[in-house]
Parts: sequence; C-alpha cells; structure tokens
Amino acid sequence: MAQEFKLELDKRSDTGSKAAKNYRSGGSIPGIFYSANHEAVSFIIDRGHLHHALQSDVHVYAISVKGKKLHAIFKEIQYHPVTEEITHVDLFGVSLKDKIDIVVPIVVEGEAAGVMTGGILNQNTTELRVRCLATEVPDAVRIDVSELEVGYSIHVEDLDLEGVEILTNPDITIVSVQVPREEIIEEPELEEELEAEEVEEGEEAEAQEEGESDGGEKSESK
Repeated sequence: MAQEFKLELDKRSDTGSKAAKNYRSGGSIPGIFYSANHEAVSFIIDRGHLHHALQSDVHVYAISVKGKKLHAIFKEIQYHPVTEEITHVDLFGVSLKDKIDIVVPIVVEGEAAGVMTGGILNQNTTELRVRCLATEVPDAVRIDVSELEVGYSIHVEDLDLEGVEILTNPDITIVSVQVPREEIIEEPELEEELEAEEVEEGEEAEAQEEGESDGGEKSESK
C-alpha cells in the first residue's frame, strides 16, 4: 500500500526560462503544483531530494502549500533530451478520499521454468494503468513467472489486484516464454566462385555474339 513521503518545496519567486536555468544551475529543479481545488503555485525542489523521492517507490506525496498540508502525485516529469537530467516537474493535488488514475511499474519475479529448458522470456510491457484510492496505490505490480512454461504467457486480464481497477487493455500480453528462433546463417560465396561465374557468363555472351556474326556473313555470301 502507498506510503507517505514529504516533499520539501521552496517558493519560487522568479519565473521564465532564464530564471529556471539559474535555478537548475544552483541545484534546484523548478516545478508547478496545481489541482482542481487550488490555484497553480510555482516552486523549486532540491535536485538530490527530488531523486530521493522518485526512488522511494512512493506515489502519493505530502506537501505544504501556503501553510496547508496537501497530497500530490507527480503528473509530469520533463527531461533534457541529451543529458536526460530532470528539468521540470508538475505536481497534481489529490484527495485521499477519491480514486485516482495512475501508472505503476510491473516487476517480474522468479525464473521461468520455460527459460530453464531453453525458452526465451519476453516482457512486452513494463507499466500498468490503474484506478484506486490514493492511499491504495501499489508501489508496483509484481508478477511471479517461475511456473511459466514455453509457449505460455500472462495477459493483463490474468491479473487480480484487490481494491485496484485495472485500466490497461486486458488483451495485452505482459510476459511470455517463447521458443528461440533458429538463426539461418547463409555462407557467403567465395570470391573465386563469383569471379568464375562472371568469366563463364562473359564467355557465353561472347560466343553467342560470334555465332550471330558468322551466321550473318554466311547468309550474305549466298
């Protein structure tokens, strides 16, 4: 079940791209908090504290906005396209009494029986979209594949999460064990063989041309 992690936010006085760049240079990440019942509030958060929060496996965070204790989830996290460093975050306010839609990670556990007999384990999706109370958000959906044999798979419809409604398409395959494909390796023809074929084709074409030429001369002599 969801645990609570308190995010330490500082009020952001300056806005704009230049100010955001200065904040990031100083070790802080700019962000904005908004919800259906509160006006948007700009803030900054320490980069190290943010990474710690994201690695905590917590989905619902306690925050303080204008002296009032609220709860929020990360709605969006923006990354730099080259360095992949976090550049901006959006927090969305939620009520602990209301259900929310959220994406949680899928964690595959165990070694599939089919893999031990030569099969290959394929995980087709790593996330699951669910709807539940903010206090009931699972840190992850854990799937035990130890009994999965070659040719068998686990679909979204096979999951049963207490108190959690699964919104992801039930037909989607999450994980499967497949027979490895045999690689067909074609041996390249030797360079000598290619050259011999080219010479042979050239000789045949030359002989054909000479034959046509001889035939033409004989017809003229008649």
